[in-house]
Amino acid sequence: MSDNAAKCTQTISKNLLLLSVLLVESLVIIPSLVFTTLNVFASDENHYKAYHPELSEVVKFHFLLPIFVYQIIWLLSNIVSVVTVHCNTPYFFFFTLIVPCIGLLLSILILIPAIELLIERNFNVSGFYLGFVCGLSVFVVFAILFTITRCSTFRKMMKKQKVVQTTAEKSPEDPVEEAAAPEPIRIKDPDEISISFSRRSTMSMNDELYVPPPRR
Repeated sequence: MSDNAAKCTQTISKNLLLLSVLLVESLVIIPSLVFTTLNVFASDENHYKAYHPELSEVVKFHFLLPIFVYQIIWLLSNIVSVVTVHCNTPYFFFFTLIVPCIGLLLSILILIPAIELLIERNFNVSGFYLGFVCGLSVFVVFAILFTITRCSTFRKMMKKQKVVQTTAEKSPEDPVEEAAAPEPIRIKDPDEISISFSRRSTMSMNDELYVPPPRR
């Protein structure tokens, strides 16, 4: 097994919960993306209001195109999340964390008036709209759990990066050069030692012993 394959296997095993979250989230976004695509590019406002009268009161037709664009961004952010987790780049993962948080907020903003309309009609609505409200409610609940999972993963990635940085700072970058071994002290051979004699007398001279030379 190559190093890349081993690293991918390790990433999957350590982040299995997050990858499952991204997979489930993407499987939910794709059908809604198909719905918005059909209504934006293969339909018009009158057709949208005729086939979805209750939904058109909550989500206006001119909001479908921004929702379509954001759904694509959301899917791309999920793909980038997998790459950032594999490469352990928490700062890029933070930006991918913002996208689903905004999506969760938008889902709540759509869910609140949708529930209000459902209550006003005394649940006398079409099956499609009732399924939409129920599905969106379940998605919001799971999206909150998914956001908590993302935050936990981001925290774990930050801790891992700090450990790597600390280890890199402690390990020396350049190897320490070994000190040169001292040269052994060479003892001279006695034959090489030259004995010098001084020409000066070693006898101490004083006035009592001094005898002046005879005069001629």
